[in-house]
Amino acid sequence: MPDELAVYASKPYSYARWVEEDLNGVRQPGATGFHKTPRPEQVDAAKAIATAFRHGKRGFLLADEPGVGKTGSAILGAKAALKLGGGDTVLITVDRPAQITIAAWRDALAAFGDGGYRWLIISPDQLKKLLGRNGQPKYSFSLVINDEAQQFRHLTAQRTQYQRRVNRLAATPEKAPFVITVTATPGHHPGEYTYLSSLFAQLHDDPPGDWADLGKKLVEHGLPLAPGWDKGKWDWNDQAKGSQQLQHQAVTRVRKWMTDCDPPVMMHRDAPWGPPPIDGLPLDFTATQWAAYHQDWSEFRSAMKIARQGNDTARGRAALMRFRQKAGMLRAPQTAELVAAHVERGYQVLVAVELVTTAADPVANLVEEHGIGVSRIFGGGDLETERIRFQRGHSPVVVFNTASSINLQASELMVDGSRASSARRIGFFHQPRYSGIAARQTMGRAHRDGQVCSWSLLFATGTVEEQAARIMISRLMVTSASVDGDLEAFAKLARLFDADWLPESIFE
Repeated sequence: MPDELAVYASKPYSYARWVEEDLNGVRQPGATGFHKTPRPEQVDAAKAIATAFRHGKRGFLLADEPGVGKTGSAILGAKAALKLGGGDTVLITVDRPAQITIAAWRDALAAFGDGGYRWLIISPDQLKKLLGRNGQPKYSFSLVINDEAQQFRHLTAQRTQYQRRVNRLAATPEKAPFVITVTATPGHHPGEYTYLSSLFAQLHDDPPGDWADLGKKLVEHGLPLAPGWDKGKWDWNDQAKGSQQLQHQAVTRVRKWMTDCDPPVMMHRDAPWGPPPIDGLPLDFTATQWAAYHQDWSEFRSAMKIARQGNDTARGRAALMRFRQKAGMLRAPQTAELVAAHVERGYQVLVAVELVTTAADPVANLVEEHGIGVSRIFGGGDLETERIRFQRGHSPVVVFNTASSINLQASELMVDGSRASSARRIGFFHQPRYSGIAARQTMGRAHRDGQVCSWSLLFATGTVEEQAARIMISRLMVTSASVDGDLEAFAKLARLFDADWLPESIFE
């Protein structure tokens, strides 16, 4: 290839490389990089995965705490299973943003070695390319790794429908690839573990089709679920919604299906360096802020110079969103001051947001007005370059809305053998999340690989944000309990609110 066209060359393990190799009939070299020595817990996980494969199980759930090393464990486990089974092709599905996550898995394969096997790394947006015109898989992979598998929990989503076909979930185990499911947050309740339906069927000696409607089957087994607001979705029933104890009992029962079988098909390890410390930082609005908060949306938008976008109404669910937008934007100056103060103390600061126009942009702009560099991992642009700027310490602050699959930790070992900056990280949730999955994943972006990153949850008291914070904590408790994770840090945060909805056993 001429030098001037080198930037267009396909990258190792990409879909373009896969097609190129098929057309040319020639395998190309894999990625190379600085070698990483597996940690003992990663070797143990690989052995557990290989054992499940050797005993004919159709999959394995690797649910270690964020930052424990699931990526390396999955790669080692996949190579061990392939060596036992004679296959040679692996599909890895990653989460968004693909610009960062595909590169991260490529670097991991370079670090741990690809074993000479043929690997394909794709984003959920590319899954359709693996299906033929008849909707059936074009390739028969020996093994599949579904990273951040919780993204496939909604049956009506197109990416889920494609994933189920590629994974051949309707087929019997001997006709389907072995699937390593990687996630620390399986779902907000067992009805969302849809990507594990065929594994549950095998554990109960049932045909895969019997568990295709997972929620219905779980109700038959006595779990407190009810049909949700959308087709194919399930939620806690009315009794369970009012009882954290019932929720904990349900997720524990499903978890034990996977951990109590022989051999186990699930593994979870808490972070050896402890859970991420997290506290709450409520803010009282001033009279002026309250007036703006209660202002009509169109007036608020004009006053704050927010561009009108799409169906710009403020009714029903949209009204809740508008109040969240208002609260986040009104608090942006206080968050910027808090961030600036911690930068002065020598920290590199993570600011997690959910909304862009009314949160990410104003916070980033205000921090920059303090003369502090900011990496922006939201919207468009070269997100990996922004990440590297923060990791190298060139930007003391990162504002991001990506909840999973990116590394923002101190002293990260880069693919070239160098290290990220060693400055201590500290994180702030500028906005409470309704999703416990997203919240738990977000904390794992810097609290990983032995590096501690404490977090603070910011919210305006008496606003819709306070209720969102309550829901976030409640769901954090359930997502942690679903994998038998450490609940101590979340229980302490719950005491900031009203802990009556928590079972007393959590505080023992």
